[in-house]
Amino acid sequence: MSTRRSFLKTSSAAMLGLSVAGRARRALADPPPRVGIVGGGLAGVACAWLLDGTSNTILFERHPVLGGHAQTIPVTVGGEDLLIDVGAQFFAPGTHPAYVKLLQLIGLIDPAHPDDDETIEADMTIAIAEAGVARPRFVSPAPGRGWPLVAPWNLPALRAFLVFALRARRFEKDGDWLVTVDEWLADLNVPAEPRDGILLPLVAGLTGCPIEQARGLSARSALYFIAKGLPAKIWEPLRFSNSLLGLGGNVLFLAAQCQTLTTHLGSPVTAVLPTATGYQIRNQDGTAEDVDVVVFANPPYFAAPLLSDIPELAGAAAILGQFEYFSSEIAIHRDPVYMPAQRRAWSAYNAEVDGGFCEGSVWYGALRPPAPGQEPMSLFKSWATARSEAPQEEVFRQAFRHPLITPAFIQSGRSLAEHQGGSGVWFAGSYTSEIDSQETALTSAMNVVRQLAPQAPNLLALGG
Repeated sequence: MSTRRSFLKTSSAAMLGLSVAGRARRALADPPPRVGIVGGGLAGVACAWLLDGTSNTILFERHPVLGGHAQTIPVTVGGEDLLIDVGAQFFAPGTHPAYVKLLQLIGLIDPAHPDDDETIEADMTIAIAEAGVARPRFVSPAPGRGWPLVAPWNLPALRAFLVFALRARRFEKDGDWLVTVDEWLADLNVPAEPRDGILLPLVAGLTGCPIEQARGLSARSALYFIAKGLPAKIWEPLRFSNSLLGLGGNVLFLAAQCQTLTTHLGSPVTAVLPTATGYQIRNQDGTAEDVDVVVFANPPYFAAPLLSDIPELAGAAAILGQFEYFSSEIAIHRDPVYMPAQRRAWSAYNAEVDGGFCEGSVWYGALRPPAPGQEPMSLFKSWATARSEAPQEEVFRQAFRHPLITPAFIQSGRSLAEHQGGSGVWFAGSYTSEIDSQETALTSAMNVVRQLAPQAPNLLALGG
């Protein structure tokens, strides 16, 4: 195990060290501005890292470990200890340029020695099947997998997918964010059967919402990862990376780079109160910190109630209440309960249509090739909100609230932008953008820090 991965085994002690050391440093120097951050996910920790050395940052996180939705758990597979993301995990230079650069800056990606860094790249093959039906609806081509590229049942689906992907790439460049998936698909030159039986379910599966609900999503948002992830040569495989530390591990590693960060973990913030010079942030444990400005880097449904003591931000609080979210469950398991019936159709991403839902399973055997002479690993991450059958070998299950990025959601984000910085309060998180991803969590933090400390060295290193 690498030094960086072993770091995660002492992450709780590392976070305690951040809190103690941060206080000691402030006692020895003239105090720079104090920035309070509510929320310890990627957006909040990125704010602290970007401000490091220019401000004293005091971060409050309701959970005992930093990460927020960037949740990573240890799983042992075949005698090997792996760090597995329960939530977001995939990234690529085309879809996550700032995030990839950040990982390079902190040493988790080394372009000169990719075999020795903390990421692994894999082909994102796709299979779409119907529950209880042996033959898949669609299987994507892949290196070394000729079947079933031109099978009579797969060829029409492949044509429809290529039209879908190429049109999505063009639409991503200048398409209207307020066009819905239903409107966009209706204008797509593909037959109704693959459109409604393959393409629409795939959009729902990638988003996690019911199929009918997917019709109302912003098309440009929902198609982003397909459009931006496509290789320049369409016949080449779609490739995405995963972190060997996990996204949660990346957040912890980023926090450990900070020299002027204090953390308060394991207790929710209960109040943000105006003072003569800024704000006082209080948590349930009784901690109170006076700060000059506040960055809310937590979800809008947690941030909105905390604005009740700031009358000037009543408008912002109302907007935060407009963002719509839906619930889903994700299971980590060892048995292939949701995989296609035909073993040779197994792919990195496997979507299963069952009634009004299409839920996906990520197969780690495709993401992490086995050593010579060994079988691909039997480990899966599945969206399991409406599955008719539960895994028999479930390792972990977690419920999440995901943003439902409709045109109304996007318009709420644009309205919130008008309140940024008002009364010394800022908002960061992917919900302030049109895309829900690690990239937008990071770029939202960059947008805040450009206003708070435009010459911050880490901000400039990342691209200003």
